[in-house]
Amino acid sequence: IASDLRRAIEREEINILYQPIVRLEDRLVAGFEALARWNHPKLGKISPHEFINIAEESGLIAELGLFVLERTARQLSTWQRTLRPRELFASVNVSSRQLLRHDLMQDLRTVLARAPVSRGSLKLEITESVVMENPEHAAQMLQRIRELGAGLALDDFGTGYSSLAYLQRFPFDTIKIDKSFVQTTAKGTRPVILRSIIALAHDLGMDVVAEGAETRSEEHTSELQSHH
Repeated sequence: IASDLRRAIEREEINILYQPIVRLEDRLVAGFEALARWNHPKLGKISPHEFINIAEESGLIAELGLFVLERTARQLSTWQRTLRPRELFASVNVSSRQLLRHDLMQDLRTVLARAPVSRGSLKLEITESVVMENPEHAAQMLQRIRELGAGLALDDFGTGYSSLAYLQRFPFDTIKIDKSFVQTTAKGTRPVILRSIIALAHDLGMDVVAEGAETRSEEHTSELQSHH
């Protein structure tokens, strides 16, 4: 499967889907999250979790990451050029192995040179667990990423234990709230936590993306908290 994946990357057979992120204020699409999908010619659809793990284990994650980054930047550049004056952003997930590689800086520099996009609108999405693997190194890498003109989104916020302690240290401009805080299960508890996270983010000058607002009531809950 690893050798098939290498060929799929080389032949551009990995599909990129764009999941819309809707702005609650006016219900317009504010941006997209890029999602890689692979339809194997014999095995059919292979889950992203599976083929991304294979890419990491086989050392293909850099090639796969660059492919997704390039395609997304190219698409975002086209959208921004044709939909002026509307500003859109696009987020691309970055794994721990990508963040630890010094080549990421050169890859990002090349991508931004080939596909000009508004500063900060191509966002690299990084989970808290990835940042916490090596906080000192991550802080340096994230600062360099911002200096190159990319945005930074902290994914799965609130699922780790050290979010608050490190939040101000890292130059994130966007927080993605995990869906467990949006999709209410225990009556009355989630909205309080959600409101606190949104208030914290806004106090730090960050944008907020809420995952899992899939129903009217969940969307309304997120909207109410954002207005407090």
